[in-house]
Amino acid sequence: MPRNAPDRSLETLTQHLLDTARITDTACSEALIRRVLHTFADGFMRRSVQLRITTLPGAGRRELCFRYLDLESGRHPLELALAAGELVADDHPSFRWLSRIEERHGVLGYGVDFEAHRGLAKVWTFLAGAHEPRAFLDVPQPPPSLAASLPLLRELHLDAATIVGCDYVQRSTNLYFRPSHPSHRGPELLTRACERLGFAAPSPAALAHAARAGCIGFTYNWDEPTINRICFYVAGLARAEVPELHPLLRLFADEAPAVVADPRFILGWSHGRSGSYFKLEDDYTGDVSDVFGASMSVPRAPYTAKHRPLAASPSAAP
Repeated sequence: MPRNAPDRSLETLTQHLLDTARITDTACSEALIRRVLHTFADGFMRRSVQLRITTLPGAGRRELCFRYLDLESGRHPLELALAAGELVADDHPSFRWLSRIEERHGVLGYGVDFEAHRGLAKVWTFLAGAHEPRAFLDVPQPPPSLAASLPLLRELHLDAATIVGCDYVQRSTNLYFRPSHPSHRGPELLTRACERLGFAAPSPAALAHAARAGCIGFTYNWDEPTINRICFYVAGLARAEVPELHPLLRLFADEAPAVVADPRFILGWSHGRSGSYFKLEDDYTGDVSDVFGASMSVPRAPYTAKHRPLAASPSAAP
């Protein structure tokens, strides 16, 4: 079913989000959902859309998120959010980070993620090329932990970052890498990363998941000295193929709404010092795999050190 399916509407998506929050026992605000969908109507009505749940441990920490991914319009979601008051800029480096990376490295498209109870949380930039992580050190005000992580990333043969995201709630940034050479297998990569970072040793199920991962994400905070989390993503799962690793995963896989008959899912397994949790994403419009396929297949960009100063982006200035 195409993205402009007759039963696709903001009212339908609103009801689907409310139903999903009820089924998964996650917090949501109907007023917030309606406001966000109105402000970003073009993205949610004409672009690729996902719903996502997490299994964050702890009372009240589960999240229901909704997002759109846009490789077509050229409209920056951060500019829309700031203009509409969905986000208020301050002097934290995260508000300049994406704009400066985009100016230096070029853009394929954007994504924006909203929490159903809190509003805008994260903006992604899909880069026009795959970059070595050291290229981002040429951009002013990188998180200090990025430079500290370069030896580990070299050891893990992760040298092609294609997506950069900023989380404005957690004050963190993410680099997403496509897998390295096939000889550098996911299970060994996960095991080595956990050993080097002091994370708990991965379970056999986590190693099996890592072996199928098509994308690997690293999370950095500006106020922490090392990598905060790593996440391995496996895409293209049918409802019945989502593993029963947590009761919420099975529930969401069975009940998640979509405007396509047979949505695919992306399962992320996140590892950190405080333990692990899952993220499960529903391809609501049936075309999200095309977006991520495009972002993961961009050509490798040659690394050239560029130390010239960048002009501040008006849209991201405090």
